Amino acid sequence: MMTCQIGTERFLKQEILERYHDLRAAFSRPGFVTFKASSDWDVKRVGKIRSIFARYKGLSIGRQPNDETNSASKAVWEIVGDLRFDRAHVFPRDLAVPGTNNFEPHIDRRCIEIQNQLVQTCPYRDQLAGGANDALCPAERKETVLDIVTISPEEWYIGYHIADDWRSCQPGGIVNLHRPFDSVSRAYLKFEEGLRWSGLPVRVGSRWLDIGAAPGGASQALLARGADVTGVDPAEISSVLCKNHNFRHLRGRLNQLKRNHFRKIRWIITDMNVAPNYTLDVLEDFALRKETSIQGFLFTIKMAKWELIADIPVCMQRIERWGYAHVEIAQMQFNRQEIMVSVRR
Repeated sequence: MMTCQIGTERFLKQEILERYHDLRAAFSRPGFVTFKASSDWDVKRVGKIRSIFARYKGLSIGRQPNDETNSASKAVWEIVGDLRFDRAHVFPRDLAVPGTNNFEPHIDRRCIEIQNQLVQTCPYRDQLAGGANDALCPAERKETVLDIVTISPEEWYIGYHIADDWRSCQPGGIVNLHRPFDSVSRAYLKFEEGLRWSGLPVRVGSRWLDIGAAPGGASQALLARGADVTGVDPAEISSVLCKNHNFRHLRGRLNQLKRNHFRKIRWIITDMNVAPNYTLDVLEDFALRKETSIQGFLFTIKMAKWELIADIPVCMQRIERWGYAHVEIAQMQFNRQEIMVSVRR
């Protein structure tokens, strides 16, 4: 079973069925997709599935119609049987597209209540890992996690997975992240998430270029880590950033600026609302310049219509020709009609 952003279900099904021929599409709802597997599938194989759109992946073991929280949580342990887990994560499928009417994917209060009841009714409660009482606590690598996906107040899906990377450690693949009171745009959320997902080394004093920076949300995520950021944009940057002595605004278009402005830049971030090929043209110019030494990129590729996802394999081949060792692509929980790409040496 997998969760994803509402609206991407058919693309998730398509990429999984094209790559894994022993899976068959099964029950689905907006933001939730399941597949039927042969009996030799185990939880370790689930962890090896690669997907752009799947936020969470787990092996389903049953469905629990919900009556009353306490009795339902006891029924979960009956379904689980002799399986043993280090902790439990309870999370909902998305109810809307991120950013719509202020909706952002999150672990809601109801899920927290269910998780607390699961811990209280666990038959081996004293054996659970540290922090198991905290519904928002990420798992540690290699822990086995019991997963409850709340499809509706009346229906839960039960499964489990082994936490083997940053995303699979988060409850439901959802990072517990909120916009600071002074954040200037939603770009802060998606790039804060992207930096955590990618593991790019944003160190104090590291030199970053933000192309198309206005109003400055992506730069804020870097500045909070102590990076030196140069923002390029003909539009105004928020005064919140301009007051930061680690931020410099080059007002104008990139092709109007002298190249010596960028000789010390080592990392590039961008969230330009343009066609995918235009974004790649701009970044490829930096990647192949002899006078610069760009160590990596973090950027979004916009999809004016989701059908453009068919062009992603060609985009990836183009990026790989830049000669960087690590290229990763995924849809972040705070992305909308776009995907995030991480590139590093």
